Amino acid sequence: MITVRNDPWVLDCIAAVLEQEVPFHFEVHVADNSSDDQTPELLRTAYGRHPRVHLSKTVGNLSQSWNAAAQATKATILVRVDADAIPVPGWLMALTRPLIERRSDWSAGPAGGAKSQASLVARYFEARTEAYSRRLASEPELRDAVPSWNVAYQRSALDLAGWYDPWQASSVDWDLHKRLRRAGLKGMFVPDARVLHRHPATIRELARREAWYRTGHYQMFLKYGLREMIPALVVPGAYALVILLALLGIAWPVFWWLGLILVVALSVKHMIEGLREQDPLWPLRAVFRPLEGVAGLFGFARGLFRYGIRRRPLPSRITSPFGDEKRNDRRRTS
Repeated sequence: MITVRNDPWVLDCIAAVLEQEVPFHFEVHVADNSSDDQTPELLRTAYGRHPRVHLSKTVGNLSQSWNAAAQATKATILVRVDADAIPVPGWLMALTRPLIERRSDWSAGPAGGAKSQASLVARYFEARTEAYSRRLASEPELRDAVPSWNVAYQRSALDLAGWYDPWQASSVDWDLHKRLRRAGLKGMFVPDARVLHRHPATIRELARREAWYRTGHYQMFLKYGLREMIPALVVPGAYALVILLALLGIAWPVFWWLGLILVVALSVKHMIEGLREQDPLWPLRAVFRPLEGVAGLFGFARGLFRYGIRRRPLPSRITSPFGDEKRNDRRRTS
């Protein structure tokens, strides 16, 4: 399943998916989510008559688009890959093997940056992402916070835990994966199931992405409570304290010095974390993590303004329109 909006890169993604060599039949479903550029025309021209590519139009946000397109198929295993990701050879077999063999209910693979991305920001994001992938690969089970750029689900798992929540502005993956874990379903990280993904290449893109993520994290606070979501608050909270100390320092200089000490301590902490994760660009964490922290504060503030403080119930379970028929065809993949 590929959901796309205004992104011609999807043509390269589809081509790479179709080149996958696997011993089972699979189809590619591409849901155009209200594109208003040349993407729909490019898709029709390139794949409008392809026997294994199915094009559709959807409305609503990304979650609604993906849910609608996925539920309209009869596939028992659903693979999601971003429109701007390029799977490497062997990706599909590696990603789906644990599900086909019933060793897991969902799986995920790493998303490395395209080598053509040469900006400092892109290299930083790539190094940080690879470090996180190494942490995932060292653990027996998949963490719920793994991004959904490159994942596969048993359809029955989605029916049990609920699909993507359209209410979520962002972090729909973390929300879904938390519910999968709460339902007792097992995830597995597959290092060989790699895709190349476009990472943010400018400071503005990095800050916008971090703020976007944190708005979704605020929504998750309303669902799961502070105790469960406290890890998402650590970095933005630390820099919120830095800002507070700086403001207090206007009247009482001692607070300014306390703020400076905290900034130095945080910078050392970020670099140590990078060294522990074998990040070759670990010094850059002292530069970019403060930026991410401040952008995260903006994202939380936006979430508070938009969604208030009222608790939000978790999504109810959503049943596939095809009922139990899906469980009888374990070899059909989308």
